[in-house]
Amino acid sequence: MQFQASTKLATAHSPQVVTVLVDNSGSMQGDKAKQASAGIRDLIISMQSGNLGSRGCRYFINLAKFGTQTTALARAAAPEEVPLSHVQFDGSSGSTEMASALTWAHEAVCASLEKCRKQVAGYREEHAPTPLVVILSDGANTGPDVGEAAKILKSVRIADTAIDVVAVGIGMEERDYQVMQSIASRPALAANIDPNGLSQFLAQVGATVVAGKPPEHFTAVRSL
Repeated sequence: MQFQASTKLATAHSPQVVTVLVDNSGSMQGDKAKQASAGIRDLIISMQSGNLGSRGCRYFINLAKFGTQTTALARAAAPEEVPLSHVQFDGSSGSTEMASALTWAHEAVCASLEKCRKQVAGYREEHAPTPLVVILSDGANTGPDVGEAAKILKSVRIADTAIDVVAVGIGMEERDYQVMQSIASRPALAANIDPNGLSQFLAQVGATVVAGKPPEHFTAVRSL
């Protein structure tokens, strides 16, 4: 999985927006839900640590679980504002409606950027790291076609730069994984990983965010 090289750092004047969508449909019950819960909590803790010593917020996080409906867990929030006890996935959200989740992500990213532009003192958009959206799913899309919602999400710009949308299938069948490929902002940002590698994959996401300088190669853990 390949990211564009960047030297932009998340700072109090150029915070990064991180958005995570987690499939919470019935097929995620069990170990996958447990790994997702632990991995997302670790990601938030990593961003909380990244804020230590800063006079402002270096990151804004959007987090939602989706199934038949999309449920927001955090929107344009500082990592410290997200109660870790609320970050719990259990596979109880019904079917897998991806389009509505992508629509929520678009609204959340736009709200986060608007917050940066209006509320962050001395905001320097041209220096801010590219916003990152990660969607995780282990099953087939059961709702409307995702094409239009994905297109709208990928149309978001920051200082004339497109955002990164990473679409990750968790042990998907090839026919189902094709929808994740259509969601990713570039072919290299789509992956299909072994379910047992989910928590390790999320750890890599956290390391990438906190590092400030994304590596050219972001390796999907145990890619299928």
